[in-house]
Amino acid sequence: MVEVIWTKKALTQLERAIKYIQEEQGTVYAQIVLERILSATELLESIPEIGTVEPLLTHKKSTYRYLVVWSYKVIYRATPSKVVISRVFHTSRNPKNLKGI
Repeated sequence: MVEVIWTKKALTQLERAIKYIQEEQGTVYAQIVLERILSATELLESIPEIGTVEPLLTHKKSTYRYLVVWSYKVIYRATPSKVVISRVFHTSRNPKNLKGI
């Protein structure tokens, strides 16, 4: 098993997303989305290669992968000892913004 680490940026993005969902669709729905995202990222502890390679980030030294949970891409990179979650990105946003990772 590897350790899953969230970057400050990814946590901030997750918090903003959940706050937005809560304001727009209610607390119950926001809690469901949060639980699904956290459950999906927990899978990375035992299966870090489960995500799809992110084609917009193939120019990076590390291989970035993503999981899609509801309308969110959870972008991460895996090493032999850890998984670093870099971004939580709504799929309706311009994917070119990912290049800033």
